[in-house]
Amino acid sequence: MNIGKLLSIEFAKLAANKGILLSVIAALLVPVVYGGILLSATWGPYDHLSNLPVAVVNNDKGAIAGNQAIHVGDDLVANMKKGKDLGWKFVNSTEAMKGLQRNDYYMAIIIPEDFSERVTTVLDPHPKKLELEYIQNEGLNFLASKVTETATQRMREKLADTITQKYVTNMFASLGEVSEGFGKAADGSSQISNGTDQLHKGTNELAASVTSKQSDITKLANGTKELKSGTGLLLQSLNGKSNDIHKLAQGSEQLHGGLVTLSNGSSQLLDGLEKAEAGSEELKTGVAERLVPGSRKVADGTGRLKDGSAKLAAGAERLVAGLEEYKKANPTVNIGPYYQQILDGANEISSGLNNLSTKSVALKEGAVSVADGIANNLAPGTVNLNNGLNQLVAGQTKLHQGAGKLEAGAKQIADGNAAVDKGWNELISGVTRLDSGAAKISDGNSKVDEGWRKLSQGTSKLNDGAGKLNEGSKKLTSGLKSGAEKTGNLNTENDNINMFSSPVKLKSQKVNEYEHYRDSTAPYVITLGLFVGILIMSLFINFKKPDTISSFSWFFVKFIHLATFAIVQSILLLILVLFILKVNVSNQGGLILFALIVSITFSSIVLFLAALGGNVGRFIALGLVIMQLSITGANLPIEMLPENLRNISEFLPFTYSIAGFKSVISLNDFGAAVYNITILLTFFIIFTVLAFVVFTIKKDRVQEVNREVTA
Repeated sequence: MNIGKLLSIEFAKLAANKGILLSVIAALLVPVVYGGILLSATWGPYDHLSNLPVAVVNNDKGAIAGNQAIHVGDDLVANMKKGKDLGWKFVNSTEAMKGLQRNDYYMAIIIPEDFSERVTTVLDPHPKKLELEYIQNEGLNFLASKVTETATQRMREKLADTITQKYVTNMFASLGEVSEGFGKAADGSSQISNGTDQLHKGTNELAASVTSKQSDITKLANGTKELKSGTGLLLQSLNGKSNDIHKLAQGSEQLHGGLVTLSNGSSQLLDGLEKAEAGSEELKTGVAERLVPGSRKVADGTGRLKDGSAKLAAGAERLVAGLEEYKKANPTVNIGPYYQQILDGANEISSGLNNLSTKSVALKEGAVSVADGIANNLAPGTVNLNNGLNQLVAGQTKLHQGAGKLEAGAKQIADGNAAVDKGWNELISGVTRLDSGAAKISDGNSKVDEGWRKLSQGTSKLNDGAGKLNEGSKKLTSGLKSGAEKTGNLNTENDNINMFSSPVKLKSQKVNEYEHYRDSTAPYVITLGLFVGILIMSLFINFKKPDTISSFSWFFVKFIHLATFAIVQSILLLILVLFILKVNVSNQGGLILFALIVSITFSSIVLFLAALGGNVGRFIALGLVIMQLSITGANLPIEMLPENLRNISEFLPFTYSIAGFKSVISLNDFGAAVYNITILLTFFIIFTVLAFVVFTIKKDRVQEVNREVTA
């Protein structure tokens, strides 16, 4: 059986059943009715905001600003009453809270008690911002809550402009005082400038004085360093001679001891000689009895005398030599008046001892001669002996006297050398302290030198700073005078106050502007109407294939059947949009073409789902509609969706249907429409192929259909 006969049977059956025919007609009008209601030009979302009840509670107690009472809360309420931004209901706090609980109000705005008082703090160091509290009943309607929130923001902006205007008015009123203050400040700054001139001159003189003394301070520091070096050398020299002075003191002490011994010996010798002289008188009478032994003893004594006097003479010579060497080694030492006496006495002792030594030899020889020739020459020898003893006593007396002088001089030398040793040690101690003091003076003067350099640098910087301060004070004076002139010349008329309080005026332009709110919803309404209308039409089409008809013929007939209804629906909807409602469309031809392509694309999708699952498939199609309502650009731009929903929207036909209708209704972008047509035709091909596959593999048979076809 050919396809034309099958189509005639389908439409004949529809015409024969009046109930089904009326239902089909009603289904065809579903998109028209839906579009007629939602695309009406007499409604917009912001047309009846005054019907939204909003409670307003004014608790403001007012305040005093300067000498003037202000009531910002009352002013705000008065402005609300003049306008109809929302359905204002002016109530107290209790009624507002009860109304929110009863869901009588979409929002409550509460003006606090200190609202005006906070305005007076605008010039305080820590101003308090005005707080306007609002409570939204978002559960009544989410979009309504956004509308009321936007209205509240506009109210806040107007209130901010009002507060700013009052602040600017007060500020301009204070500019006269500011100008006068600038003038006084300029006078004070001029005095400061004069003072900084004097300061700069003083710092110049200070810097010159400090700088001129730098070389003297440096010389002082260098001189103390040289003093420290000299005291160090002096201390080193004194320490080097300390041992020699100490040895000299010890030698003079030993010399004194030796001279004491010499004096004692000479005294004893003198006593002996005196006794010998007395005994010589007895010699004559007792020479025979005592002379020989006595002469022998004398000979022995004179021998020892010779040795002792020789040693003493040698010691005296060494003393003389030592004193002369000491004088040569220490030419600057004050020796004193006794030094020469000691030296002369030592020479006399040395000479006397030498004579004594010489004469003691003769004495010894005489004593021997006496002993040898006593028998032969006793009388003459006794006389000679007596004479010799007289001379010996006389010499010994002189020797004893010289030894006493020598002992006294040696004592003075010993005491003097001890004093010299002590004084030398004290001199070393003093020089040590002098060296330590010189070191401290040298360090101190080095620090003074360094500090003076820093002082010189500091005074130079101070001078530079004083110059900059002087220059800055002059600029400050000039600036304050200029500020006084400028603030005095400021224009404080109302236009200037308005400019400062609200300096920015928004100037907006729109492209692709919507004439009515319906123009923005038309792409979504047309898309939804077409899909739902086609889905309802599928209820009146039987998709079960008879056994005697090929799958291709049956598929083609059902597709033409459903597509015909879809095209009729789209034509009726286009007539409503273009000629009855007269929606503003930028490209009418593009709209007609795009609507027809959308219709046949939706037909292929519904055909596949209805043929595959019957009512279950239709339910899936309905679920697909619901899923696409919020993620295909109807309510929100797709760019505002979460990433996962954006990814899903790319595979939904409503995305491209809504975007395409926008391009031909409001954007006048047929290139974008062509792109969306290409995607929709891809959907059409895919679901048409899938529907054909379903018709091919399903084996359902309906006897009633078979009888009708074979009759």
